[in-house]
Amino acid sequence: MQRALVRVPIPVVILLVFSLISGIWWRNNRHMDFMTPPTEARLTEIREKIESSFPQADRVEDAISVPVIVPPPPPPPPPPPEPEIDLGNLTSPPDLQHYAEHSSQGPAHLIELAEILEKKGEPQRALLAWERVMDFTKPDAAQATTALAAIKRLRPTLPVWNLKPETAIQLELQASAGKKLTKSLTASLQAAALELESASSGIVKIKTKVTVGKSSSLNKKPTPVALWLNGPGKKPISTEVLSFTVDAPEKLREEIHKSVFVLVSNYLAKSTAYTPPTALDASEISLDALTHRVTRLCWKEFATHLHPLPKKAGESGN
Repeated sequence: MQRALVRVPIPVVILLVFSLISGIWWRNNRHMDFMTPPTEARLTEIREKIESSFPQADRVEDAISVPVIVPPPPPPPPPPPEPEIDLGNLTSPPDLQHYAEHSSQGPAHLIELAEILEKKGEPQRALLAWERVMDFTKPDAAQATTALAAIKRLRPTLPVWNLKPETAIQLELQASAGKKLTKSLTASLQAAALELESASSGIVKIKTKVTVGKSSSLNKKPTPVALWLNGPGKKPISTEVLSFTVDAPEKLREEIHKSVFVLVSNYLAKSTAYTPPTALDASEISLDALTHRVTRLCWKEFATHLHPLPKKAGESGN
Protein backbone atom coordinates (compact mmCIF):
# COMPACT_ATOMS: atom_id res chain seq x y z
CA MET A 1 0.00 0.00 0.00
CA GLN A 2 1.60 3.29 -1.00
CA ARG A 3 1.38 6.44 1.07
CA ALA A 4 0.30 9.60 -0.68
CA LEU A 5 2.85 12.45 -0.62
CA VAL A 6 1.59 15.64 1.01
CA ARG A 7 2.94 18.83 -0.45
CA VAL A 8 3.32 21.75 1.94
CA PRO A 9 2.71 24.98 0.21
CA ILE A 10 5.78 27.20 -0.16
CA PRO A 11 4.24 30.21 1.66
CA VAL A 12 3.61 27.99 4.65
CA VAL A 13 7.25 26.79 4.63
CA ILE A 14 8.51 30.36 4.49
CA LEU A 15 6.25 31.34 7.35
CA LEU A 16 7.44 28.41 9.48
CA VAL A 17 11.12 29.22 8.85
CA PHE A 18 10.59 32.87 9.68
CA SER A 19 8.72 31.92 12.84
CA LEU A 20 11.59 29.58 13.93
CA ILE A 21 14.28 32.22 13.37
CA SER A 22 12.22 34.87 15.13
CA GLY A 23 11.63 32.61 18.10
CA ILE A 24 15.30 31.83 18.52
CA TRP A 25 16.28 35.51 18.21
CA TRP A 26 13.66 36.57 20.70
CA ARG A 27 14.68 33.88 23.16
CA ASN A 28 18.37 34.97 23.12
CA ASN A 29 17.91 38.72 22.93
CA ARG A 30 14.76 39.46 24.84
CA HIS A 31 16.76 40.80 27.80
CA MET A 32 19.11 42.96 25.72
CA ASP A 33 18.78 46.69 25.43
CA PHE A 34 19.76 47.83 21.95
CA MET A 35 18.57 51.39 22.41
CA THR A 36 20.55 52.61 25.46
CA PRO A 37 24.19 53.53 24.62
CA PRO A 38 26.89 51.73 26.73
CA THR A 39 28.54 53.54 29.66
CA GLU A 40 32.14 54.75 29.53
CA ALA A 41 33.20 52.01 31.95
CA ARG A 42 31.65 49.40 29.65
CA LEU A 43 33.41 50.90 26.63
CA THR A 44 36.77 50.80 28.50
CA GLU A 45 36.19 47.16 29.40
CA ILE A 46 35.40 46.33 25.76
CA ARG A 47 38.50 48.14 24.52
CA GLU A 48 40.79 46.31 26.98
CA LYS A 49 39.24 42.98 26.01
CA ILE A 50 39.75 43.64 22.31
CA GLU A 51 43.33 44.87 22.79
CA SER A 52 44.23 41.81 24.82
CA SER A 53 43.04 39.55 22.02
CA PHE A 54 45.66 40.92 19.62
CA PRO A 55 49.31 39.70 19.66
CA GLN A 56 51.59 41.88 21.80
CA ALA A 57 55.00 42.77 20.43
CA ASP A 58 56.65 42.64 23.87
CA ARG A 59 55.21 39.26 24.85
CA VAL A 60 57.69 36.58 23.96
CA GLU A 61 55.21 33.80 24.76
CA ASP A 62 52.81 34.96 22.05
CA ALA A 63 53.01 32.31 19.33
CA ILE A 64 52.59 34.73 16.46
CA SER A 65 54.88 37.43 17.86
CA VAL A 66 58.01 38.11 15.86
CA PRO A 67 60.96 37.00 18.02
CA VAL A 68 63.39 39.75 18.92
CA ILE A 69 66.91 38.60 18.00
CA VAL A 70 69.54 40.33 20.09
CA PRO A 71 72.86 40.25 18.27
CA PRO A 72 75.77 38.92 20.34
CA PRO A 73 78.17 41.53 21.64
CA PRO A 74 81.21 42.07 19.49
CA PRO A 75 84.29 40.15 20.64
CA PRO A 76 86.72 42.20 22.73
CA PRO A 77 89.70 43.55 20.86
CA PRO A 78 92.80 41.39 21.17
CA PRO A 79 95.24 42.57 23.83
CA PRO A 80 98.12 44.62 22.49
CA PRO A 81 101.24 42.55 21.96
CA GLU A 82 103.75 42.60 24.78
CA PRO A 83 106.64 44.89 23.94
CA GLU A 84 109.77 42.97 23.14
CA ILE A 85 112.43 43.11 25.81
CA ASP A 86 115.52 44.95 24.69
CA LEU A 87 118.41 42.52 24.98
CA GLY A 88 120.95 45.13 23.99
CA ASN A 89 123.89 44.54 21.70
CA LEU A 90 124.70 40.85 22.04
CA THR A 91 127.93 41.19 20.06
CA SER A 92 129.76 43.54 22.41
CA PRO A 93 131.31 42.20 25.65
CA PRO A 94 129.16 42.97 28.72
CA ASP A 95 130.42 44.73 31.82
CA LEU A 96 129.73 43.81 35.45
CA GLN A 97 126.93 46.35 35.75
CA HIS A 98 125.18 45.13 32.61
CA TYR A 99 121.33 45.27 32.62
CA ALA A 100 121.23 47.66 35.59
CA GLU A 101 119.14 49.98 33.38
CA HIS A 102 116.37 47.36 33.46
CA SER A 103 116.13 47.39 37.27
CA SER A 104 113.53 50.18 37.34
CA GLN A 105 111.07 47.74 35.73
CA GLY A 106 111.31 45.41 38.70
CA PRO A 107 112.59 41.91 39.47
CA ALA A 108 109.91 40.13 37.39
CA HIS A 109 111.12 41.95 34.26
CA LEU A 110 114.75 41.04 34.97
CA ILE A 111 113.79 37.41 35.56
CA GLU A 112 112.04 37.32 32.19
CA LEU A 113 115.07 38.95 30.58
CA ALA A 114 117.43 36.41 32.16
CA GLU A 115 115.27 33.49 30.99
CA ILE A 116 115.22 34.83 27.42
CA LEU A 117 119.00 35.23 27.44
CA GLU A 118 119.44 31.65 28.65
CA LYS A 119 117.18 30.38 25.87
CA LYS A 120 119.25 32.34 23.35
CA GLY A 121 122.42 30.64 24.54
CA GLU A 122 123.84 33.68 26.37
CA PRO A 123 124.76 32.25 29.80
CA GLN A 124 127.19 35.03 30.77
CA ARG A 125 124.64 37.74 30.02
CA ALA A 126 121.89 35.68 31.66
CA LEU A 127 124.01 35.40 34.82
CA LEU A 128 124.41 39.18 34.88
CA ALA A 129 120.64 39.62 34.57
CA TRP A 130 120.04 37.13 37.39
CA GLU A 131 122.57 39.01 39.55
CA ARG A 132 120.72 42.29 38.86
CA VAL A 133 117.63 40.70 40.39
CA MET A 134 119.63 40.23 43.59
CA ASP A 135 121.63 43.47 43.84
CA PHE A 136 119.58 46.12 41.98
CA THR A 137 115.99 45.26 42.94
CA LYS A 138 114.10 44.07 46.01
CA PRO A 139 112.80 40.63 45.02
CA ASP A 140 110.26 38.78 47.11
CA ALA A 141 111.18 35.40 48.62
CA ALA A 142 110.06 33.39 45.56
CA GLN A 143 111.88 35.67 43.12
CA ALA A 144 115.05 35.62 45.21
CA THR A 145 114.94 31.82 45.39
CA THR A 146 114.53 31.58 41.61
CA ALA A 147 117.41 33.97 40.96
CA LEU A 148 119.72 32.27 43.47
CA ALA A 149 119.06 28.84 41.94
CA ALA A 150 119.92 30.21 38.49
CA ILE A 151 123.13 31.83 39.76
CA LYS A 152 124.20 28.56 41.39
CA ARG A 153 123.47 26.75 38.12
CA LEU A 154 125.35 29.16 35.85
CA ARG A 155 128.39 30.25 37.89
CA PRO A 156 130.21 26.87 37.74
CA THR A 157 129.77 26.71 33.94
CA LEU A 158 131.51 30.05 33.27
CA PRO A 159 135.13 31.18 33.54
CA VAL A 160 136.16 33.55 36.31
CA TRP A 161 135.24 37.13 35.54
CA ASN A 162 138.68 38.65 36.03
CA LEU A 163 141.27 36.66 34.12
CA LYS A 164 144.07 39.11 34.97
CA PRO A 165 145.10 38.68 38.63
CA GLU A 166 147.28 41.79 38.41
CA THR A 167 144.16 43.93 37.95
CA ALA A 168 142.34 42.52 40.99
CA ILE A 169 141.39 45.02 43.72
CA GLN A 170 143.70 44.67 46.69
CA LEU A 171 142.22 44.11 50.15
CA GLU A 172 143.60 43.01 53.49
CA LEU A 173 141.92 40.55 55.82
CA GLN A 174 143.10 41.08 59.37
CA ALA A 175 142.55 39.12 62.55
CA SER A 176 143.64 39.45 66.12
CA ALA A 177 143.74 36.69 68.69
CA GLY A 178 145.72 35.36 71.62
CA LYS A 179 149.13 33.79 71.08
CA LYS A 180 147.94 30.23 71.54
CA LEU A 181 145.67 30.56 68.47
CA THR A 182 148.14 32.44 66.24
CA LYS A 183 149.44 29.50 64.21
CA SER A 184 146.09 27.92 63.37
CA LEU A 185 144.51 31.35 62.80
CA THR A 186 147.24 32.32 60.31
CA ALA A 187 146.70 29.14 58.27
CA SER A 188 142.92 29.44 58.39
CA LEU A 189 143.01 33.12 57.41
CA GLN A 190 145.24 32.40 54.38
CA ALA A 191 142.99 29.55 53.23
CA ALA A 192 139.89 31.71 53.70
CA ALA A 193 141.50 34.52 51.67
CA LEU A 194 141.96 32.21 48.66
CA GLU A 195 138.36 31.04 48.99
CA LEU A 196 137.12 34.64 49.10
CA GLU A 197 139.10 35.50 45.97
CA SER A 198 137.40 32.61 44.21
CA ALA A 199 134.01 33.68 45.58
CA SER A 200 134.53 37.11 44.00
CA SER A 201 135.39 35.50 40.63
CA GLY A 202 138.92 36.90 40.74
CA ILE A 203 137.76 40.48 41.31
CA VAL A 204 139.57 40.92 44.65
CA LYS A 205 143.03 39.93 45.82
CA ILE A 206 143.29 39.46 49.57
CA LYS A 207 146.37 39.63 51.77
CA THR A 208 146.19 38.46 55.36
CA LYS A 209 147.59 39.72 58.60
CA VAL A 210 147.36 38.27 62.10
CA THR A 211 147.97 40.42 65.12
CA VAL A 212 148.88 38.67 68.33
CA GLY A 213 146.72 39.88 71.18
CA LYS A 214 146.84 39.27 74.86
CA SER A 215 146.09 35.75 76.00
CA SER A 216 143.86 35.18 78.96
CA SER A 217 145.80 34.28 82.04
CA LEU A 218 143.06 31.85 82.95
CA ASN A 219 143.43 30.09 79.56
CA LYS A 220 139.69 29.83 79.21
CA LYS A 221 137.88 28.48 76.18
CA PRO A 222 136.48 29.41 73.74
CA THR A 223 139.09 31.82 72.42
CA PRO A 224 137.96 35.25 71.14
CA VAL A 225 138.99 36.42 67.65
CA ALA A 226 138.57 39.91 66.14
CA LEU A 227 138.23 40.21 62.36
CA TRP A 228 137.98 43.05 59.82
CA LEU A 229 138.75 43.99 56.19
CA ASN A 230 140.51 47.11 54.99
CA GLY A 231 141.97 48.69 51.89
CA PRO A 232 145.57 49.74 51.23
CA GLY A 233 147.42 52.81 52.44
CA LYS A 234 148.85 54.27 55.62
CA LYS A 235 145.38 55.28 56.79
CA PRO A 236 143.27 52.52 55.27
CA ILE A 237 139.51 52.57 55.01
CA SER A 238 138.22 49.71 57.12
CA THR A 239 135.06 47.85 57.82
CA GLU A 240 133.74 47.48 61.31
CA VAL A 241 135.41 44.92 63.55
CA LEU A 242 133.57 41.72 64.38
CA SER A 243 134.44 39.33 67.16
CA PHE A 244 133.70 35.64 67.48
CA THR A 245 134.87 32.80 69.66
CA VAL A 246 136.04 29.33 68.77
CA ASP A 247 136.51 26.27 70.91
CA ALA A 248 138.43 24.31 68.25
CA PRO A 249 140.89 25.44 65.50
CA GLU A 250 139.07 23.41 62.82
CA LYS A 251 136.07 25.71 63.19
CA LEU A 252 138.07 28.82 62.38
CA ARG A 253 137.52 28.93 58.62
CA GLU A 254 133.74 28.65 58.87
CA GLU A 255 133.66 31.39 61.50
CA ILE A 256 135.87 33.57 59.28
CA HIS A 257 133.48 33.05 56.35
CA LYS A 258 130.48 33.93 58.50
CA SER A 259 132.14 37.08 59.79
CA VAL A 260 133.24 38.21 56.32
CA PHE A 261 129.71 37.71 55.01
CA VAL A 262 128.35 39.94 57.77
CA LEU A 263 131.11 42.54 57.20
CA VAL A 264 130.43 42.71 53.45
CA SER A 265 126.65 42.73 53.85
CA ASN A 266 126.71 45.46 56.50
CA TYR A 267 129.10 47.61 54.48
CA LEU A 268 126.96 47.35 51.36
CA ALA A 269 123.87 48.31 53.35
CA LYS A 270 125.50 51.34 54.99
CA SER A 271 127.74 52.67 52.23
CA THR A 272 126.13 51.79 48.89
CA ALA A 273 122.72 51.85 47.19
CA TYR A 274 122.85 48.16 46.31
CA THR A 275 120.45 45.65 47.80
CA PRO A 276 122.49 43.85 50.48
CA PRO A 277 122.15 40.09 50.88
CA THR A 278 119.80 38.92 53.59
CA ALA A 279 121.14 37.36 56.78
CA LEU A 280 122.52 33.84 56.73
CA ASP A 281 120.16 30.98 57.44
CA ALA A 282 121.13 28.69 60.29
CA SER A 283 121.79 25.79 57.90
CA GLU A 284 123.38 27.86 55.12
CA ILE A 285 127.03 27.43 54.18
CA SER A 286 128.59 30.85 54.52
CA LEU A 287 131.14 30.41 51.72
CA ASP A 288 128.31 29.41 49.39
CA ALA A 289 126.48 32.61 50.34
CA LEU A 290 129.63 34.67 49.71
CA THR A 291 129.91 33.08 46.26
CA HIS A 292 126.30 33.29 45.09
CA ARG A 293 124.40 35.80 47.24
CA VAL A 294 127.09 38.48 47.15
CA THR A 295 127.12 39.25 43.44
CA ARG A 296 130.32 39.87 41.52
CA LEU A 297 129.34 43.51 41.09
CA CYS A 298 128.85 43.88 44.84
CA TRP A 299 132.27 42.36 45.48
CA LYS A 300 133.75 44.96 43.15
CA GLU A 301 131.83 47.85 44.74
CA PHE A 302 132.68 46.69 48.26
CA ALA A 303 136.39 46.46 47.48
CA THR A 304 136.38 49.79 45.60
CA HIS A 305 134.80 51.57 48.57
CA LEU A 306 137.68 50.41 50.80
CA HIS A 307 140.20 52.13 48.51
CA PRO A 308 141.01 55.78 49.21
CA LEU A 309 139.95 58.20 46.49
CA PRO A 310 142.84 59.64 44.44
CA LYS A 311 143.80 63.11 45.54
CA LYS A 312 142.77 65.97 43.29
CA ALA A 313 145.30 68.38 41.87
CA GLY A 314 146.30 71.00 44.41
CA GLU A 315 145.50 68.89 47.48
CA SER A 316 148.27 68.51 50.04
CA GLY A 317 149.55 65.16 51.14
CA ASN A 318 148.89 65.94 54.82
